[in-house]
Amino acid sequence: MKSLRKLRSRTAGPAWGLVFGVFMIAIGIGQGFYAVANHDPNPFDGPIAVGATLIGIFTAVYAAREIRRGKPR
Repeated sequence: MKSLRKLRSRTAGPAWGLVFGVFMIAIGIGQGFYAVANHDPNPFDGPIAVGATLIGIFTAVYAAREIRRGKPR
């Protein structure tokens, strides 16, 4: 049990949140390019791209804020 406490990092949660945020931003931008480049677009491609990008931005900003603050759990 003591070794498990040593393995837990205090910044692991916000670091994974930052990775997830950047990943969602990339998905949103890719989906946006696909919606613009597609000749037969789905009417939901644009809103999905915007939603994924916004989720990524908010998650990345919040995770970066938590990393900078250094808030212990």
